[in-house]
Amino acid sequence: MSPIISSGSTIQGCERFSVPADHSPSIAKLMSNYDKVPYPDFIHPATHPGNMAAIARLHGVNAPPPESCRVLELACGPGGNLISLATLLPSSHFEGIDLAAGHVKTGNSMIGKLGLSNIQLHHGRIEDWVTEAESDGERFDYIIAHGAYSWVPEEARQAILAICQLRLSDNGVALISYNTYPGWHQRQMARDIMRYHADGIEDPQTRLRHGKALLSSVAQNVPQGSAYRVALEEELKALDQANEAYISHEQFEDTNRPCYFHEFATEAASHCLQTIAEADWGDSTYEQVRPDVASALASLPKIRRAQTLDFFRRRTFRQTLLCRDSVAVSEQLQSSAMESMHFVTSSKLEGDQITGSNGLSGTVDHPVTQAAIVRLVDQYPSSISCEELCAIVDSQEPDSLATLKADLFNLVCVGLVSVSASPTEACREVSSHPRATALSREQVLLGDTVTNLRHQPIRLDDTTAHLVRCCDGQSDHASLIESMIAYAMANGGLVEGDQVITGEENLRPLVNSKMTSNLQRLAAMALLVG
Repeated sequence: MSPIISSGSTIQGCERFSVPADHSPSIAKLMSNYDKVPYPDFIHPATHPGNMAAIARLHGVNAPPPESCRVLELACGPGGNLISLATLLPSSHFEGIDLAAGHVKTGNSMIGKLGLSNIQLHHGRIEDWVTEAESDGERFDYIIAHGAYSWVPEEARQAILAICQLRLSDNGVALISYNTYPGWHQRQMARDIMRYHADGIEDPQTRLRHGKALLSSVAQNVPQGSAYRVALEEELKALDQANEAYISHEQFEDTNRPCYFHEFATEAASHCLQTIAEADWGDSTYEQVRPDVASALASLPKIRRAQTLDFFRRRTFRQTLLCRDSVAVSEQLQSSAMESMHFVTSSKLEGDQITGSNGLSGTVDHPVTQAAIVRLVDQYPSSISCEELCAIVDSQEPDSLATLKADLFNLVCVGLVSVSASPTEACREVSSHPRATALSREQVLLGDTVTNLRHQPIRLDDTTAHLVRCCDGQSDHASLIESMIAYAMANGGLVEGDQVITGEENLRPLVNSKMTSNLQRLAAMALLVG
């Protein structure tokens, strides 16, 4: 790799890396491919600064406050992820850059419709921002590169790390996602089969159809129960469940370079960056390994431990948080950091058993902790601060307070309670004139997925999507009922059980009886703000 400055200058003792000034053929082809097939406008919950800050602070990093931060997203696509964050954190500033002009145009259109003034999207190459970073010195508290590192040429990969090196604020946090070995060895096999069969086919849909057809044919002609067939069928199942535009880029682009975690950590270190942890809570635990193995893993150095755990899990993907290597990072979670955080859970508590929507379960045997869980469930989808939860405890019972904090810490670590460095404020009670978020009301016009107040993607059926659109804060329940009846009559009725209900005389009592519960469901989804 060549120095970015001919004299070989360094930053804090780290090498700087070059990126070509000219558009390489691979970049030009990539631009063309994304113009032909726009990338899906995915939402990535882990990229919320509140989540990134929470995990960083639990590892001893004094991450900047999410409520007033600066965020940069590299390869932002149509900007959906960043636009959602801009609506949730109005006092923060957001900038995105993407190679595809069509993506940026789509994103700017949505920004205009929402009237947002705290976000800017730029059309250009990631590499170009390295030079700009050196000249303007602009810093960002959070940098996001989700779905870019493994899927761009080498010069762009180096640019992603260089931008983090040059643009992160002193205690800033970056999130970079990438495909990983060993799990991607299996995926690579399926990708190679599909790309070989589709070689020379220009039309994206035809290419995808031919590629999947051969993969399916190979799987069907391999002995039943063999390891090879099981692996191929596993990949076919994943492909059937994935977005076609996503598959078109993930499986058919020239560049898709997975790596081992230790290789990524080494590359990051060469840019004066160090890993903090994974952005997903469950990704750093020892679940699914035996206690003796977990004990052995715990004695290993940080990078080697994480890499070994990847071998146990056949890991395919990581979302790694990084910071400057000058920042002190604790390998042990700092439970005291939770005292300034906000908690939320949709888990159910029955007796002393708590069960999460993710299928996880546990035991909560202390009455004070049980009371805290009941309070959290009652407040959902809004969050409650640690201070509020601790107020449940009688001031004369210091031992109970310590138990509550310890229990909350453990529940967060196992994924039964979520924690964030910023609060979530959602409407839990349905008002007389319900109002859905402005973003969700625009999103239902474009597809079946909306983003809620917790920065989560929610898929809606057509009828629910229409109800979201109608919740404009001006219509009362009676008006909403009339709107839904008109919608049903214009679209062939409503499905109830295994029947299709048609005709106004049948639709009216059905819509009338369901309206309150359907609005309550929107509130539970964190889609209502009034």
